[in-house]
Amino acid sequence: MIHTSLSRTAHEFAINRSESDYRRSLLAGRLPVVKRRLLLGVAAVGIAVVTGFAAGRSLPSASIAVPASAPSVAAADPQPPATIVLSESKLANMQLQIEEAKAGPLVRAVSATGSVGYNQLHVARIRPMARGRIEALDVSAGDRVVAGQRLAVLDNFDLSAAHSKAVSAEAALNQAKAQLAAAGAAYDRATNLIRNDLVTHAELEARRATVATMEADLRTKEAVLRQYHEEEARLSPVGPAAAGTSSSSDQQPLNSRGAIVAPFAGVVDSISIAQGEIIDPATPIFTVSDLSTVWVQADVAERDLGAVKVGDPVEVRVSAFPGRVFAGRVTYIPDQIESATGMAKVRSEVPNPDGALRVNMFATVTILSPQDGDAVLVPSSSLQEVNKQSVLFVPTGDGQFAWRPVHTGLVANGKTQITSGLAAGTPVVGEGSYWLKAALMQSTIPDQG
Repeated sequence: MIHTSLSRTAHEFAINRSESDYRRSLLAGRLPVVKRRLLLGVAAVGIAVVTGFAAGRSLPSASIAVPASAPSVAAADPQPPATIVLSESKLANMQLQIEEAKAGPLVRAVSATGSVGYNQLHVARIRPMARGRIEALDVSAGDRVVAGQRLAVLDNFDLSAAHSKAVSAEAALNQAKAQLAAAGAAYDRATNLIRNDLVTHAELEARRATVATMEADLRTKEAVLRQYHEEEARLSPVGPAAAGTSSSSDQQPLNSRGAIVAPFAGVVDSISIAQGEIIDPATPIFTVSDLSTVWVQADVAERDLGAVKVGDPVEVRVSAFPGRVFAGRVTYIPDQIESATGMAKVRSEVPNPDGALRVNMFATVTILSPQDGDAVLVPSSSLQEVNKQSVLFVPTGDGQFAWRPVHTGLVANGKTQITSGLAAGTPVVGEGSYWLKAALMQSTIPDQG
């Protein structure tokens, strides 16, 4: 009863309101005929909606049956066939390369960043042996020099003094030699005269003593001359030219020991003097470096340091020469790790015969560290991924190839370790294995025709 009365009330209210609005519009004369008809239609629809709502409230509640959704069936991923069969024409187009899984030493590749530096064993920072004046400069920074080439002419003050002493000592030695020769001749005459009793034995002994004294004096003067020669050699940056060496007179100063020469073949990296300048032994005047070998410092992480050993082969790559690999070996592993970076600067020596590697070049370093024991190795290009697992394709004859899931390990130098799933000596497809994977995946696509 309550629902019926409510619906009747709502119905009457809607009719009364619509009629009253309509009358006001007609009296005002504002609505044309078409709009009046439209308004009547809207009012009728509103009355029907209100009436239906009231009738729905008056009916007893009923349960609505919702059809159950069909159970969703997840389509399983189609499994590829175990074997692929290819025709001769397809095989010819793919140009597959058959490799063999080989048992070999297990190598761990440790990658790091680094930089190229001087080989400190082949860098000479040349200083003068004594004070002096630069009389001539024969090279400029950047020049390539050979061993023994003159770099500068030095008027060595201490060397000049030592040379003067040596000249005096040499003159004294020559005088002592002449005196000894004269004393020896006098002794020989006395020996002949004593046979005829023309001289006494006392005179003969006196002449013999004179000869002995002259010999002792000669040895003393020889020692003094050697001392001055050694002082000259110590003060001179270069000793006298060795016999048989080719050196023109215009390449040597008046006193060859005043020349400053290159200790080995290399490049003049720096010059810190000028002609006419007076220098002393505390002043480095030239830096000559031999870049035929360089040191590469690699920042190796602490977790990889245990795998690296002195003597391990190294591959160095620089952006200036893409595709080129510079080979070297680890020569030094530090005893401590840098606290700020957690890295150890591992040093490698790399031959650089053509001078392609320059100091301070940024480098990518790969240390190939052999591990204990052998492993099954395959070319990395032979591995493909099927159903989220690594697989290899094995030829079984007559254009047929079977795929085998495997577990992989370390990767280095284009080879990948196979920890399980394949035995050494098994033939596998190397280059071109991708085309076999494509054919395998194509076979799983359902035929729509």
